[in-house]
Amino acid sequence: MITLQQIARAADCSLATVSYALRDDPRIRAETRIAVQKVAAQLGYRPNPRFAALMSHIRNSRPVAAGERIAFVWVHTSRAESAKDPFLQRVFLGAKARAEALGYGLEQFWTAERGMMDRRLSQVMKSRGIVGVVLSPVIHEAEVSLDLEWSCFAPAVIGSARWSPELHHAGHHHYLAMRMALEKLAAAGCRRPMAILEADVNERARRAWEAAFAVFHPSRADATALLWIGLPGDRAAVSRRIKSCRPDAVVVSAHAIVRKLRAMKVDLSAHLPTINLHWLPTSPEMGGVDQAYDMVAANAVDLVVSQLNSHELGVPTSPRMLLFPGRWVEPVMAGAPRKPMAAPDDSAQRDRRRKTSSARDR
Repeated sequence: MITLQQIARAADCSLATVSYALRDDPRIRAETRIAVQKVAAQLGYRPNPRFAALMSHIRNSRPVAAGERIAFVWVHTSRAESAKDPFLQRVFLGAKARAEALGYGLEQFWTAERGMMDRRLSQVMKSRGIVGVVLSPVIHEAEVSLDLEWSCFAPAVIGSARWSPELHHAGHHHYLAMRMALEKLAAAGCRRPMAILEADVNERARRAWEAAFAVFHPSRADATALLWIGLPGDRAAVSRRIKSCRPDAVVVSAHAIVRKLRAMKVDLSAHLPTINLHWLPTSPEMGGVDQAYDMVAANAVDLVVSQLNSHELGVPTSPRMLLFPGRWVEPVMAGAPRKPMAAPDDSAQRDRRRKTSSARDR
């Protein structure tokens, strides 16, 4: 590591001059500051931000905080949404618990705050001596771009969305989660599970669910027909497809899929074993995968702290992805697989079949 003394010798000036010049202190002439900064850059000098923050506290006669703070930046999420959404709160509390266990405080920031531009946020965090930055999951977009002053920070992202620039990620292992769900269904005797995935969530998952469904489906030849990316809005179209697919189980990417089906008077979960890839305690009757985003958020904090400890700042040359497959959760009312459900029909169709059956019996 290049020291201030080495810079002072190379620039042929005093240690104090170097110190002031690297802080852009106006007490040093502009031409001297530029010359010293140029020498420092040529030598490959990189300041230690935590030491700089400590010295800033000392110079301003402010007490040093008991623990260093890490920023938790809510990306494209409002303050109100971050406070009321149970998923986002679980994420934040997981990050907070891990940060505090490691001796760090966690301070929240919102990119969606009024007047909070990306570069303004960079300045705010720098002024508070914050170097480590955890970036929240983005729940409305598949691709994200932020113009923070990355060279000043050690960042890590929660979630699998594509970032520009690409950073270290901690996320859910969607591929292994789908594999886990299919293997559980196969062990229960299901041979024609159908998957219904939200298109935007599948895209944020980098199509890992889709890929695993094709590879690990018990009946690979039928996997393409049994995979739905998005739901048709027409009940008749849904009924026809279910009838042609003849599924014996259903895998959904979220409970919202089940709600949409019920709104169309198609309640697959009442007739078929239903697995939720984003299991929630509010729907215990459905088994599935608890994505455990409290653990994912804790992993993101670990990524940030590892960079702080090795003094790695800025956009990584080789971004790392730390993936967690989640935990399997059995349904509260687990039962044997049932027969494939026939396509939903209306009362007129049922009456016609009843009359036909009665005439045949006579």
